[in-house]
Amino acid sequence: MAYLLVLSLLFWLLPVQAQPASTVRIVDRASIVQDASNTPPDRVTHTLSPLPHDWQDSPSALPEQRWYHMRFDDGGWALPAVYVERACTNLEVWVNGQLAGGGGSMVEPLTRNCYFPQLIRFQRSLLHGTDNRLDIRVVGYPIAHVAARQRGGGLSQVRIGEQAELAPYFDARYFWNITLAQVIGICMLLVGLVITALGWVRRQDRHYLYFGLALVLWAVAGTRLYVQHLPFTVLTGEVLFTALFAPFVYAMLQFLLHYIHQPRRWVQQLLLWQCAAVPVLLMLVPAHALAATASVVYVLWGCEFVLTLAFFAWHSWHYMRRDFWLMGATQVLMLALVLAEIAVQKGWLALPKIHLVHLAMPMLFLAIGVRLVQQFAAVLTESERLNRELEQRVADKTAEIAHSYAQLSDMRVEQAAAAERQRIASDLHDDLGAKLVTITQASLYANDIGRVAELARQALTDMRLSVRGLTGAPTPVPYVLADWRSETVERLELAGVAVFWNANDPALDWMLPARMQVQVTRILREAVSNVIRHSGARMCWVDIHVAPDHLRLGVEDDGHGFDTHAASLGQGLGNMVRRARVLEGTLQIVPREGGGVCIRLNVPLALGAAEQATDSGGAPP
Repeated sequence: MAYLLVLSLLFWLLPVQAQPASTVRIVDRASIVQDASNTPPDRVTHTLSPLPHDWQDSPSALPEQRWYHMRFDDGGWALPAVYVERACTNLEVWVNGQLAGGGGSMVEPLTRNCYFPQLIRFQRSLLHGTDNRLDIRVVGYPIAHVAARQRGGGLSQVRIGEQAELAPYFDARYFWNITLAQVIGICMLLVGLVITALGWVRRQDRHYLYFGLALVLWAVAGTRLYVQHLPFTVLTGEVLFTALFAPFVYAMLQFLLHYIHQPRRWVQQLLLWQCAAVPVLLMLVPAHALAATASVVYVLWGCEFVLTLAFFAWHSWHYMRRDFWLMGATQVLMLALVLAEIAVQKGWLALPKIHLVHLAMPMLFLAIGVRLVQQFAAVLTESERLNRELEQRVADKTAEIAHSYAQLSDMRVEQAAAAERQRIASDLHDDLGAKLVTITQASLYANDIGRVAELARQALTDMRLSVRGLTGAPTPVPYVLADWRSETVERLELAGVAVFWNANDPALDWMLPARMQVQVTRILREAVSNVIRHSGARMCWVDIHVAPDHLRLGVEDDGHGFDTHAASLGQGLGNMVRRARVLEGTLQIVPREGGGVCIRLNVPLALGAAEQATDSGGAPP
């Protein structure tokens, strides 16, 4: 479709114009005088030169000025006008020695009207019946002093006639050369800025950045088609606009190389050096050699483009076959336009009425831009699809993790229940079971009823202690210490063992969790039971220290003791170690100096800040 648009544009660009009316005079020959005066010279040569006329010879001074003298008869026009298709760089029109109008400044900085048609209206009172004199003053630069033949000095054929009949010529020429160029330039600038921004965001796709930069540079360079007034001389403008094509070539070649993912650092460095060298070269060459130098530069750029296009075609044919035909055909058309432009500059082809390169090249850029947009849309669609797949996978994995976590939670609950059952069984075995066995044995003797009652009472106490561990609320530490002292002292004194009790005085608002109370109580009870049953001790020392962050319990006796390293832990001692491990504490069973056994328990607590103990009168940890 893009190529059909290009062909349609080329068709409409052909000079299709209505046949001139019978009242329009076409002047195709004129006398040419090189004169620097501001008014029509009296000296007129009788030699007539054909129009259009281009300035090929070398001038005596720059800018050069020439007068074109021609004669015509009055055609009876009510509103007479003069239409000049091309006058470069600027002109003034004189009718019978009177200034009829002009295109702007005739001194540097000159008004640039090389691409602008001129329609000069004048009063009918200036005309004679026959043999009217028309003088056109043209200022400009010969072809050798400009970088493009389109901006070389010269004058086209001249039409004289009714303003209404000449207006269609002027309007058509103005539309194709100026209006359309302005619209294309603005569109290319906007599209170039958008694609440049897109390339800047997507750093991995640098070809977007280079292509957008090429569009912006082309749009800026195209402003010379429709900008008439610039604040510098014509020669300065020629150097500036010609040098502007060096970064355009850099961006375009880098786009081609990055598009096929084959950038070359040495190529980039050479192109950057070229961007710096071209303007320096154009500024250093003499004014009369500017056109020749620019032609060499154009040929060099054309060769670079051909080599890059050949490499692009070879690589895309082998690795990007789909892009070979579209991008390849577009680049071939672009190359054809570049070669045609070089042929025009060399004089191998006549100057076209319309600047085809600046009108047809944007259509090719449009085709490339459409392809880039298609690729971006495809990548965006694929990214959205992958994002949806990723979201679905994340949702699936989240559900799987939630299911696994639920299973793990169930397993932990089962493990906790099993551990709790084990603890209850151990408690029942250690306390209630032993008491029931003793009760059973004591009940065999009728005279031991008191002992049976005492054992039953102790069994009930143990059962209550087990239940408290399951459902009981925290108890103030002083109350717990009081219970421990009462039970321990009573048991040891009944067994004939002297008791030395030592405990600190913790704050009343320190609460000991029920489960910890139960475990420590059973450890203390088992230690005291071992002293009574197995140690043969006469004295026992119990030391308890409670702090906000830990609890220490020590039980020592002066009995005959045992080898704590060689002896194996029995059921009682093993349960004590296990209970300490449940409390995340440590239990040590070591020989006591002077005989006996020393049991030390240390468990962590979280009863409050350390200053609470100090404020309440408790001992420091």
